[in-house]
Amino acid sequence: MKHFRNLISAFILIFVFIFVYTSCRKEAGSNAIPQGQQKISIRLSDNAVNFGAVNVDIQSVAVQVIPDSCLNKYHDDFDHDGDDDHDHNRGARCSSWDTLNIRPGVYNLLDLANGTDTILASGLTVTGKITKIRLILGDNNSVVIDSVSYPLTLWNNDHVVTIALRGEDVDQIGTNDLQFWLDFDAGHSIVRVHDNHFMLRPFLRVWLPAHTGSVQGYVQPDSAQSVVAAIFNGDTLVAIPRHNGFFKIRGITSTSTDVFINATANNYQDTTITGVQLQVGKTTDLGTIHLHQ
Repeated sequence: MKHFRNLISAFILIFVFIFVYTSCRKEAGSNAIPQGQQKISIRLSDNAVNFGAVNVDIQSVAVQVIPDSCLNKYHDDFDHDGDDDHDHNRGARCSSWDTLNIRPGVYNLLDLANGTDTILASGLTVTGKITKIRLILGDNNSVVIDSVSYPLTLWNNDHVVTIALRGEDVDQIGTNDLQFWLDFDAGHSIVRVHDNHFMLRPFLRVWLPAHTGSVQGYVQPDSAQSVVAAIFNGDTLVAIPRHNGFFKIRGITSTSTDVFINATANNYQDTTITGVQLQVGKTTDLGTIHLHQ
């Protein structure tokens, strides 16, 4: 009888082992990228503005793909940056648009400032070269200024935003696992037609954390209501510190920048830190910056 119980226990252990092993294999398989396909992820961030909210209605995201089969067939006709008209015509004949998975709806761009971003879209496409990203916008766009919400009319009633990509714009995080970073520059995208009429002319740029520098720190006191700007090579990126004073500016395409802190309230003095040295792919920490009246 004892021998029989031991035999039953052995069978149970074997069954449990097979069940766990099979479950693990299924879980691993569910995350695997199918052969002949690639995973695409698009992350969205924002270059902040001093508004209460910037609400953008994003309904769909698609990418244009030139399949590897086409690239191999016309290898001699494609260059690496895709700028040549001949390459464009070749690519257009065999490219396709693949729609990615997205949570359609309104995104407040100010939630994506200070080093914060979100996965806007993801999905699988046939393996190949991603040449363009296309966003379809809805009509539920608005901007909040001094607690008042104003509708944002699309420029020329154009709901389609197309971003051309270069070869170096892709972040390859694994085999057939590609990631793109989009910065929706709210400051450059909002056009004030007159006092109560605003238009949205989307301005987006592609950037890579590994190819750019970042700067972060704290600005005190909160009562100064500061706006922080990184100024470099004729360009400006902005951050609005959080309630604890923290700010972070990413995507700086220079090895040095001036950091300007604009104190907008209570008679605090502005300050500028010149010649902040940056390292590509890293964040320079400025510590705590104290403003004075």
